[in-house]
Amino acid sequence: MEIHAPCGRMEGLDRGGFVQCLGIPYAKPPVGPLRVRPPEPAAPWEGVRDCRRPGHAAPQTAVPGLSHLTKNETMDEDCLYLNVTAPKGARRAPVLFWIHGGAFQKGSGLLGIRPETFAREGIVVVSANYRLGALGFLDVSGRLGEAYRQSGNSGLLDLAAALRWTRDNIEAFGGDPENVTIMGQSAGAKLCGALLLAPAAKGLFRRAVLSSGGVQCIRDQHTARRAAEAFFAEAGLAAGREEELLTMPWQAVLRAQAPLFAGLNLHAVGPVFDGVTFDGDDALSMLRRGAARDTAVLLGTNRDEMELYWQVYGVHGLDRVLAERLFGNRAPLVMEAYGKIPHDAEFHRHFIRFFTEYVYRAPAVRMAEASAEGGQTAYLYRLDWDRQAFRACHASETQFLMGMGLVIRDMDRSPAHERLARQMRGAFLSFIRAGRPEMEDLPPWPRFSLPDRAMMVFDAPCHTERAPEAGTDPRMPFQIFALD
Repeated sequence: MEIHAPCGRMEGLDRGGFVQCLGIPYAKPPVGPLRVRPPEPAAPWEGVRDCRRPGHAAPQTAVPGLSHLTKNETMDEDCLYLNVTAPKGARRAPVLFWIHGGAFQKGSGLLGIRPETFAREGIVVVSANYRLGALGFLDVSGRLGEAYRQSGNSGLLDLAAALRWTRDNIEAFGGDPENVTIMGQSAGAKLCGALLLAPAAKGLFRRAVLSSGGVQCIRDQHTARRAAEAFFAEAGLAAGREEELLTMPWQAVLRAQAPLFAGLNLHAVGPVFDGVTFDGDDALSMLRRGAARDTAVLLGTNRDEMELYWQVYGVHGLDRVLAERLFGNRAPLVMEAYGKIPHDAEFHRHFIRFFTEYVYRAPAVRMAEASAEGGQTAYLYRLDWDRQAFRACHASETQFLMGMGLVIRDMDRSPAHERLARQMRGAFLSFIRAGRPEMEDLPPWPRFSLPDRAMMVFDAPCHTERAPEAGTDPRMPFQIFALD
């Protein structure tokens, strides 16, 4: 099936009720002089481009249980491609721009979503690959100078470029460029949060859905440069040899970054307050000042997020090494609080709730509070459904929103489960279409405000309750990972 767009003509896949184009270049390959530099727009092509196979995924190392590539995907530094799935005959349809997770280290635009689930609901879906790991989020400006000031945000700027491509081309697929919602899970949600605050993405989307992630992982430049120093040391690039980073094979980059990402390390890299990409250096203050006031947000977490790490990675407690890996110089505060939880017969439950609070729930609540203070429309939720071995763990929402287990190995198909799937998916679809999470079979979901603090709890039955305030140590900074 052929699509004619401003970027060029494409031959896509006819999927019955929808059409799919894969591997569309949205920026020039970030290779050679463009490595760790902001992306540049892809040039239009001549003739008809074959868009029936996915483009290369960003270079990455496989980690069981965290993310994976499909059997049809290959890796290469030439990775700035996106995919579009659209209902046939769509006209001015809402657009969902999906951002995959994977701790800023793994994954591709094909991860974590079934675009046909949304296309069948009349929504055009765009999903993009972006640069990962050291090539996407390592701030090398301390070694390579001002020309690389935004190197720590290369992956984020890739997504802004993909959103510009969406604005300029999505009408050819029947999508409405003025009705775009960004949506992500885990690191994808954290990137959605960063895009809310990035001037490069201003006006390119109207709404954002953040599942298990927010703005807590945008780090200060000192922390980002400390991580870069560890990378340069591992790569053997001493003073005077830094520019070899720009020419070394990407396979060598992966080898050098491996120790940085060793073990359960979710925060080694991420977006950076680099003095250029953001108009400020404190995410909550920016939200309180109304930096995202024009963009509605729906955000939330799962009740037992860290159960995934208990089950998959065998994390059955917190020690100093793991605390430093996850929290950096915040580790002593976290370990002090950890020492106060009961080590009794219910330790498993206590630990999961404690760990979830520090890594996911408290940051989401504090983001909702700041958004409300800044006049932004915000809706907060928590998923409590726990009728599976991994309980309400990280990525649990995919079973309801997309009908896929992802990490849930024993997904329920009971009437209660199916009803919750209809309710949760219906509310999210309503938000994507019109900015209000409404559904006839769901209790009213008020926007989050102070002091009411309304939160939707997805369970059997669904209900609203007052969201508890952050349960972390009051001395714990909002940026949860930092290095001295």
